[in-house]
Amino acid sequence: MSINCHYYQTDSDTSARFKHHRFYDFRSLDARYQLHSNAFTDDWSIQTWGTAPAPSRPVRMQRIAQNVNIRHEKAKDSNSYLSLRASRTKDSYNTAEIEFKQQNILHASIRVRARVRGAAGACAGIFTYRDDSCESDIEMLTSDPTNRIHYTNQPGTDSNGEEMPDASTNMTLPGGARWTDWNDHRLDWTPETSAWYVNGALATTKTYSIPKKASSVILNMWGDGGSWTGDMDVGASADLQVQWIEMVFNTTDIVPRSNKFTSQRDVVCLVDKVRRGRR
Repeated sequence: MSINCHYYQTDSDTSARFKHHRFYDFRSLDARYQLHSNAFTDDWSIQTWGTAPAPSRPVRMQRIAQNVNIRHEKAKDSNSYLSLRASRTKDSYNTAEIEFKQQNILHASIRVRARVRGAAGACAGIFTYRDDSCESDIEMLTSDPTNRIHYTNQPGTDSNGEEMPDASTNMTLPGGARWTDWNDHRLDWTPETSAWYVNGALATTKTYSIPKKASSVILNMWGDGGSWTGDMDVGASADLQVQWIEMVFNTTDIVPRSNKFTSQRDVVCLVDKVRRGRR
């Protein structure tokens, strides 16, 4: 059902209003669906750059397009998903990353239905990014217990490499969730707060280092053999599997009017009800 919404409202303690809405559904796709179709490539770019080894990341990491694709639960199953894979070769990690092409996002509510499967030694990331001091993260480490998740507003360390006490929350997933199962991960970025949710339940909030600059949105699956991800066995792999991505956001070009000044003619839609096809 088509809905003509002027603004999109989140329905939480961190409720905010946004101008733009995007929904990318990777479920029930035909086996012939290609990610180079306009529906995907108009908004997302598949990354293909690499990083050389360094003392803190001893294994070369190369992002490759072939590690981003559509997969199905079974050979003839219509249940499909987007797969971002990190795999270990003798000399490197082959990893996967997609980046939203708009670089001018300023505040957003980002929701991703995802699970993580595979070998220890990789990190699944869902995050906003401008630079290393303007970044807000959801991260799942395959070396962790499957009920642990990491939420961070960067920078996570000071100039001496010491952890910033308010930057990161490493916690048990609420509601008994495990990242090996399908879960709705959500990051709300507003001027006052960063808030993280799992399956609609508030996990944590932060006021430390809320991103202030226009940013993009990135999903990736990566590893580099360093202390954060650990090292993966040669020949092994791990996947970030995504059923859908939903975003409402503002940009530096357009800032929506506040609730007080919204016109009676403006149609304001609750985000979750837009996905279900009603206001």
